[in-house]
Amino acid sequence: MATVIGVATVAIWVYLLFFRGGFWWLPYRPAPLAANIGGRSVVAVIPARDEAAVVGRAVASLLAQDYDGDFRIVLVDDQSSDGTAETARTAAVAAGAPDRLTVCRGKPVPPGWTGKLWAMSQGVIAARSMRPDYLLLTDADIVHDPRNLRALVSRCEAERYDLVSLMVRRALRADAC
Repeated sequence: MATVIGVATVAIWVYLLFFRGGFWWLPYRPAPLAANIGGRSVVAVIPARDEAAVVGRAVASLLAQDYDGDFRIVLVDDQSSDGTAETARTAAVAAGAPDRLTVCRGKPVPPGWTGKLWAMSQGVIAARSMRPDYLLLTDADIVHDPRNLRALVSRCEAERYDLVSLMVRRALRADAC
């Protein structure tokens, strides 16, 4: 029986890798920049637990976005013990935009939830009160290129998408290795 399962698994992977079109090998296609996206509001939601070493760079990169519309950040401090929230606030002050960062203290994880998803859910609920046109779900260790937000909103607007995703380069902590 184990041999049959193993052969079936290999067959599925061979099919996906070689006969499913190789969609993951396609080169990145830049988004067409929409002419008028400035009226669209966006709230970035960042779940963060013990991310003081990296969250400042993430917040700074988001606040440096080349975007004309209303853009705010909700950071959910998920029971951090290392000063994550204060580091995020310091980065927002340094960027000259402390009013665009909202820090929410995460609640304990209820049964049936995982920590990150629970924190993200709390952030989305907080973001709803701001009535954004779009949500940007990101992590505390992502440093965004200044054009990311404009490209994502442009893609949504130009191609009439409800959801877009972009892979970015993660900033790894030295102690995580």
